[in-house]
Amino acid sequence: MSGVTSGGSGRGTARAETEKGPDPLTSSHAAASADGVVVTVVMPTVSWTGTFAACGRRILGLLDETDVPAEFIVVFDGPAPSTPMWLERADVRVLSTGKRSGPACARNLAAGASRGRILFFVDADVELDPGSIERVATTFEADPDLVGIFGAYDDEPAAEGAVSRFRNLLHHHTHVVHAGRADTFWSGCGALRTAKFTDIGGFDENYSLPSVEDIELGMRITAQRGRILLDPGLRCKHLKQWTFPSMLVADVFYRAKPWTQLIMATQHLPATLNIDWKGRVSGVTSLLLTLSVICIPFQPRAVWVALAAAALLVSMNLEFYRLCLRKGGLRFAASSIALHCLYFLYSSITFAVVAIQDVLRGSRRPTACHSRTSTPLRAEPATPSVAVAQATTSVALASPPTL
Repeated sequence: MSGVTSGGSGRGTARAETEKGPDPLTSSHAAASADGVVVTVVMPTVSWTGTFAACGRRILGLLDETDVPAEFIVVFDGPAPSTPMWLERADVRVLSTGKRSGPACARNLAAGASRGRILFFVDADVELDPGSIERVATTFEADPDLVGIFGAYDDEPAAEGAVSRFRNLLHHHTHVVHAGRADTFWSGCGALRTAKFTDIGGFDENYSLPSVEDIELGMRITAQRGRILLDPGLRCKHLKQWTFPSMLVADVFYRAKPWTQLIMATQHLPATLNIDWKGRVSGVTSLLLTLSVICIPFQPRAVWVALAAAALLVSMNLEFYRLCLRKGGLRFAASSIALHCLYFLYSSITFAVVAIQDVLRGSRRPTACHSRTSTPLRAEPATPSVAVAQATTSVALASPPTL
C-alpha cells in the first residue's frame, strides 16, 4: 500500500491508503485523461459488508452502463481491512481515513483525490436508480450556473416494518413536494461542482458523526448565492432498517439538536423542506394535541381541543397520509399519523430546549470551519431581547431535516 494525503478542505489532514488495483487504467470510462473524468462518485463506508456491498455493486453496474466518463472513490472511515476483490477495478479507487473520523472527513478526503469535475456523493445505504450518473452529468451540463443538485428516495422502501416504511416515505414525500431551488444540500444522493466544493472548503470536519454537515455546507453555498436544485427525478432506494429507538436517537441527537444549534448560530431559520410553514404549524399542533390529551382526565372538555388539533394535523399533512394509505393500507396510514405526531413532538421539544439553552447562555456556537475564501454564515450576535424573541417565536416550529 502507498500512503497519500488529502488536499481537499484544508481543515484537517487524513491519511489515505490506496489499495493496489489494475494499472494503468483500462476501462472505457477511466481510460480518459484525468481532465476528461466528468463525474466522481464518492461513497464513505465503515464496513465492506451489509448495505455497502449492495450499494457499491450498484455503482459498478452504473459505471459499466454509462457513457459518461466517471470514476468511483470509496473511502473506508477507519483502518481499512483488505479491500474486496470486486472493488479492484481500473475505475475504482479505495482510500482510508486511517481512523474513525466521520463521513465529512471521508468525503473531503475523496474530493481531494477526485479527478472529476462533479462530485456525486452517495451514502453506503443508498442504492441509485439506473441513469443516475447520466442525469447528474446532463443537469450540470444544461445549467452552467448550477452549483449543486440532490434527489430523493423512491416510494418503495426496501426495509420492512412500519417505522422503516414511514421514515423513508416521509423523506420521499418531503423532497418530492419541495422540488426546485433549495437552501440546503443532501449528501445521501447529491452532487456538487468540484471547483465550488473546494473553494468553499468542503464539509465541516467538526461533525465527527453523521449529522447535519451536508445541510451546513448547503447553507454556506447558498449564502454565497450559489444555486442548488432539488430534483426528485434523481431517485434512489434507502436500504436502512429503522426502529423507533434508532429513529428517535438519530432525529434528536444527530439532527434536531445540531440543526437547532446551527440555526441559533446563524440566526437563520430557512423555510425549506420539513421546516416550511406546514411543518412549523404541525409542530405546534402536535404539542397542543399531546397537552390536550393529557388534560382530558382532569378537564373532559379538552377532548374537543384534542379533536380539533388532530383534525388540523391530518389536514395539514393529508397528502403524505394519502401516500401512506396507498402504500400500506389503513392500518399503516393510522400508524404513520401516530409516528408523525411523535416525530413533530420530540423534534419541537428538542428545538425548544436547545434554543432556550442557547439564549440563557447568551452565546452563539460557531458554525462550520469555513475555508479562507468562504463567506461566514454567522450573523452579528443578537441582543438578549432579540434573541429571546427569536427563540420564543421559533420554539416548537422546527423539526429535524429529513435529509
